[in-house]
Amino acid sequence: MDLLATISRFKQAKSYLNKPVKIRTKTGAVLYGTIVKVSGKKLYLKVSAAHSKGSGAHATFVPFIIPLVLFDLLAIILLQRRRRIIRRRVF
Repeated sequence: MDLLATISRFKQAKSYLNKPVKIRTKTGAVLYGTIVKVSGKKLYLKVSAAHSKGSGAHATFVPFIIPLVLFDLLAIILLQRRRRIIRRRVF
């Protein structure tokens, strides 16, 4: 991954600090939680749930914090904003 892409992901992650997010990794895992810290090339996520690719498995954990390498993330989606958009369309 080039330097510009890494900087872009860092800025995106910083803008979602302390907000509920959905993160998709390169391995296909989907994590739900809150970004609690972004430092260098790592993002620290307080996990509330996770899904595994292909198996249909879903796990909910007692919230804990895991470090994720920004290089391994495909997408960070802000859940709060998405809910507001859906509500507007319904009404």
